[in-house]
Amino acid sequence: MAQMPDLVRLKPSVSSPGSSLELFCSLRRDGIMAMRNEAWERFLGYSPEEFSSLSFFELLHPDDHDRIIPPDDPFCEKSLTLGINGRVRCADGVYKQVAWTILPAREPGVIYALGHDAIGSGATETLTAEIERLHNDIDIMAAMRDHLDMCVTMQEACHVIRRFCHEAMGGWPGEVWITNPSRNLLERVARWGDGDEDMMATMEPPDCWGMRGGRPHTFDQEGAVVACKHHKVLPRRSICIPLKGAADVVGLLTTWGLSDDNDPGWHAYLRRTATIAEVLAMGLANLTLRETLRSQSIRDPLTALFNRRFMEESFDRELARAARHGSSVGLIVLDLDNFKHFNDEFGHQAGDTALIEVGALLRDSIRTEDVACRYGGEEFSVIMPGAPLEAVVRRAEAIANAVRAISVREVGGRILGPLTVSLGVALYPDHAQTRGALIEAADLALFAAKAAGRDCLRVATAAGSHPASAQVDQ
Repeated sequence: MAQMPDLVRLKPSVSSPGSSLELFCSLRRDGIMAMRNEAWERFLGYSPEEFSSLSFFELLHPDDHDRIIPPDDPFCEKSLTLGINGRVRCADGVYKQVAWTILPAREPGVIYALGHDAIGSGATETLTAEIERLHNDIDIMAAMRDHLDMCVTMQEACHVIRRFCHEAMGGWPGEVWITNPSRNLLERVARWGDGDEDMMATMEPPDCWGMRGGRPHTFDQEGAVVACKHHKVLPRRSICIPLKGAADVVGLLTTWGLSDDNDPGWHAYLRRTATIAEVLAMGLANLTLRETLRSQSIRDPLTALFNRRFMEESFDRELARAARHGSSVGLIVLDLDNFKHFNDEFGHQAGDTALIEVGALLRDSIRTEDVACRYGGEEFSVIMPGAPLEAVVRRAEAIANAVRAISVREVGGRILGPLTVSLGVALYPDHAQTRGALIEAADLALFAAKAAGRDCLRVATAAGSHPASAQVDQ
């Protein structure tokens, strides 16, 4: 993973002291100035809107390009440019002389361009302070990106966002919202500054003009643009930036100012906000992808229950915990009766619907600490940590009764044949001591239930004994 660039701690040579116009930017390979200070607009006479579309190479005089950025070493891998004069084009077309210092960055394809007015007078203090400020911003954003990359869950990511955004935004209030899995709501996960504690915790995407348009939305009370509905108090000025992943919008960054003062630092702050939004969008998109891939690796795609791999991993963990604490682990295995006949008579779509219904039933029937899995085909399993045998049997009976109540319907509304299940129950440590042996004991009990006519429950016994029957309410 590429690291955020670090500034090289060099003090650029300045030929004449006293200038208050010191320029700096981080420069990408295509000439785009990823980060820059607001002195560029003041020195060259461009508005922020005009300047945002210009590259460093467009501003630099063509005759000076090779002296400032050597063609044989364009990103300072072997050399530095220190205090070399070069001309830059102003908004009125006139070129001004600037003494340039070009510094390498740790990130490949990035350099730092530092300059001051070569004709006017200037001192290094202002430039040094700006460099230190940029260096601090980069450190914060690098730390935030690294921490987001290490997050495993969205809950962890929310803590990281709260921690670093407050520092990165430099005292301006703001919020971060995350798109929920259904993509019909935005949930606020972080707020800093002077945000109202009573502000809503969720909003609909159309409440934000930035989310509607899929691009940054700025608001100023002096302009004609309308404010977003999610601002409980009308701000003096604000910006909302959708956080875009590779395919979808994963969230929203919004920040605002309530003061009536015309703060000259607002435009510089907006540029920093755009960079922070890029870091957030990348981190959240990567986390969403990791969560999706993990879910695909442990979930059954049809029923959304855990798959056999996760079931075996969870079983080993719960058995180890039970061995340490002297507790029990219950296991229920269940199999849809005559499922092949059901599929042959009503079709595979109806069979899939039946499996989905049973999966939803199991999710709704178990405790938070239980693990429900699709073990394979039409066979399911439920792990019940800490449950005594009586509780496991009662849960199995309740599942059997609930399955009988399921109505699988065709598209036209016709109800398709009744569903029943055969169940086997086993308990650690009563019936077996290991995962494999316990699953085998529960399977033997399941086979006994099928041999007894199906739609019934059997409980495993000690090795070598015949599984015991258990009455299932009809």
